Amino acid sequence: MLTSATKRIAPLVGALVVITLQVFLVQTASAEGGTSTDLDAGGAHACAITPAERLKCWGDNTVGQLGLGDNLEDQYKPVVVPGLDHVKRVSIGSSTTCAVVGSAGKLRCWGYNAFGQIGDGTTDDRHIPVTVIASGVKQVDVGRYHTCATLQNGNAKCWGTNTYGELGDGTTDLRLEPQQVDRLSNAAHISAGANYTCATTTGGKAKCWGTNKFGTLGDGTLVNRPRPTQVSGLTQNVRVVKTGYLTTCAIVGDGRLKCWGSDTYGEMGLGSTGGLYPQPTNVPGMDKNVKSVDPDYYFVCAQQNDKAKCWGYNVYGQLGTGDVDNRDEATTVQGLGKNVVDVTAADYHACALLKSGSAKCWGYNGNGEVGNDTAGTTNWTTPQAVLL
Repeated sequence: MLTSATKRIAPLVGALVVITLQVFLVQTASAEGGTSTDLDAGGAHACAITPAERLKCWGDNTVGQLGLGDNLEDQYKPVVVPGLDHVKRVSIGSSTTCAVVGSAGKLRCWGYNAFGQIGDGTTDDRHIPVTVIASGVKQVDVGRYHTCATLQNGNAKCWGTNTYGELGDGTTDLRLEPQQVDRLSNAAHISAGANYTCATTTGGKAKCWGTNKFGTLGDGTLVNRPRPTQVSGLTQNVRVVKTGYLTTCAIVGDGRLKCWGSDTYGEMGLGSTGGLYPQPTNVPGMDKNVKSVDPDYYFVCAQQNDKAKCWGYNVYGQLGTGDVDNRDEATTVQGLGKNVVDVTAADYHACALLKSGSAKCWGYNGNGEVGNDTAGTTNWTTPQAVLL
């Protein structure tokens, strides 16, 4: 999600040198001996869960989003978050990070908190993890300035900014602590985007709420909704729905991908650019075997047939295609083969988890978010090994 940190303005005012070829300094993750079971990227940082259930993070640390205490320096390769054990899930927003830890489902968050998105009752940034919900959390997702979680009892809670009703409690009041989402039961998965939220139910329905100016709620209108609203046509067999900046995507049935919302840079994947799509639309070439999807800042990445594919905005090489040309159709990321387990997108970079447990990232690297111990002058248009 689009970050608020001041140093993140850099990509908009000065382009960095783009490297389009692999170079000799890249090391493989296996050479480092590091592996991961899960990872997420957001804003200008990323985190991965190790097999020992520790959390390693890297990239931008301006507001403590890496959880390193008083050390607010960017990290160009992964470092362990102190005092955080038994990590089960991780989610990253613009400059905020949350993790579900332990078998009881404790939720801990840290980083940027100006809008209460950490959920500890304050608006103070937190440089180390703080407990938000003591137990019962199944899954968490951090958006631009708000956060949501599904609970083991089937309920869902959200907190943070609520200008457009993105918390789903029927109001537009900012909330500093978790509030139950209204009219949503049997929540299976939740996704917090830029001023809106979507969820799937155990019955396979997709529902969204919050801002709808660009058709991101998928209900066929451009009307904001302060409570969960049924996405047009997605009343069964929805496996997951993922929010982004102005575009939303869902995987349905046997792996068919549908997206809706803005198509500014071709992020709908339709072979064209421009226009709004307020209802779910099939993405050409992605009609089966899609296993994961992640839309973010004007681009989308997905995993299909164990390959990573991306499309949309590409000025910093975030599509992984070896160049900086925008794509309006799903395009295979270079150098990953059929080895992809998951793929995740952030503001201007993306990462993939491979079958070996190694991770690779690509795109903008001004804060070290690629994780290969380089930063400042080098963007990467092809995947680079994260030094886990």
